[in-house]
Amino acid sequence: MKYLTIVRHAKSSWGQPGLADHDRPLNERGKKAAPAVAAFLHRTYFGGSGSSALLPLPDKLVTSTALRALTTAQIMRETFALPVDSLLLQSRLYLAEADRILEVMRNFEESWNHVMIFGHNPGMHDFAEHILARAHIPKMPTCTAVIMAFPHEFWGLADWNEAQLVGYITPKSLE
Repeated sequence: MKYLTIVRHAKSSWGQPGLADHDRPLNERGKKAAPAVAAFLHRTYFGGSGSSALLPLPDKLVTSTALRALTTAQIMRETFALPVDSLLLQSRLYLAEADRILEVMRNFEESWNHVMIFGHNPGMHDFAEHILARAHIPKMPTCTAVIMAFPHEFWGLADWNEAQLVGYITPKSLE
């Protein structure tokens, strides 16, 4: 079984005129939400703080190259105490649509059993809606994590309407 956790980047700042979209940093809300969601995932799903693990730690964190997505991924990598080389930048995820995200996922190394993808809406929400079987994700606010399981051992076989929802975490649900 393969596990995929998709995370929409944490809240970013629009308040810097002239700054390219790709270079927008996290704002204060994003800087609080990312560690909170990371800590919850670590404690609840990945066996942090001595709890029993429901899922393996991610093998790779694959992120859009946009600063806001990369920063969100770095915060989670540090929280999970993963090595620096577990972070993989993927320029094709910047503002990617659902089909592109599926294509990126199908090319993951088969030795990776759990991967996290960090990206952007509307593509992340559309991807979740299409890849999940019998599950509906009402919305995907910033820093939302959607955890899913696939019924096979090969990323290359991944297709629409086959993943099972394991978890849906929003920053608001942690308040």
